[in-house]
Amino acid sequence: MHVVTQRAFGGVEQLVDEDWPLPVPGPGEVRVRIRAASFNPVDVLFRQGGFGGRLPQVLGRDLSGVVDALGEGVTGLGVGEEVLCYRAGQGSNGSHAEYTCVPAVLVVPKPRRLGFAEAAALPVVALTAWQCVTRARVRRGEAVFVAGGSGGVGSMALQLLHHLGARPVLTTAGSDTSAGYLVEHLGVEPGHLLRYRGRTPEQWLADVLAMNGGQRVPVALDFVGGTMKELCFAVAAVDGRVVSIVEEPSDSSFNLWDETRSPLILRSLEFHFIQLGARALYAPRETWTVYREQLEAICRLIEEGALKPPAVRSVGPLSAATAREAHRLLEEGRVQGKLVMECGAQ
Repeated sequence: MHVVTQRAFGGVEQLVDEDWPLPVPGPGEVRVRIRAASFNPVDVLFRQGGFGGRLPQVLGRDLSGVVDALGEGVTGLGVGEEVLCYRAGQGSNGSHAEYTCVPAVLVVPKPRRLGFAEAAALPVVALTAWQCVTRARVRRGEAVFVAGGSGGVGSMALQLLHHLGARPVLTTAGSDTSAGYLVEHLGVEPGHLLRYRGRTPEQWLADVLAMNGGQRVPVALDFVGGTMKELCFAVAAVDGRVVSIVEEPSDSSFNLWDETRSPLILRSLEFHFIQLGARALYAPRETWTVYREQLEAICRLIEEGALKPPAVRSVGPLSAATAREAHRLLEEGRVQGKLVMECGAQ
């Protein structure tokens, strides 16, 4: 089978085309003939060696396709069924390939109203957004600030917040293009956009407070990090909840534990970090059903029309050249929604 792999950590030039043997599903696994696979920022970190790991490796954590073979003991899925999957780092190889074998517990039927490209864009961002919003315990009528609403995770989080009845939902826009996408496609009110370019962090805080009637917000979600994470803490009200998916460098100047100036301490905040793959890495295998249950709930909302997948940009067919271009776009920060690679005949 055709795969895009790497045999050394480093730049995009390490991504190469190879032919690998067709994987065989083990007990509890299914083999999927991949139709589409998406790219996530974490792919760049894996390529660079930020998480170590064994080489060669095939990247890619989410996919859509057709069940091609069943391992021993698999029930509830059938050969020929159209599915989507969050790999969680498990299985024979990543999704930037023609085939992969993955634990059946991580695979769910594809919503009928979605094409393969849209379905492949869904698992990582939708699961991450779901876990952030549920961890924050967002209630109807609560104001929420979202740093990074136009990205893949942010676009799903905004929809979930609207579905739950959060009001107002405030978010950031770094360009006219982002602002247009947020307003026209995700239903954000123009007056609820923080246009932060050319303004200072102090002005950001004042702008967010003004958008919420001069009050801080009960919930802030950080999908950007850095100064935007600091803003999330700054805008959070007493007893507020802050959730982030972005780690900070060890030399970050933002000290959460400084008792004289940390908003975490001064305003008695909760802080949660969401690492989507943690359960698959460190929790018993029998708990992985959480991924499937959450994906099934997300797919039901999509079938009902309450959610839609992030905007999809097809980068090209399965090849190292396509993967390199996607990685360049991710590194440049010029992505709204999700980048998808077509891995088979549609």
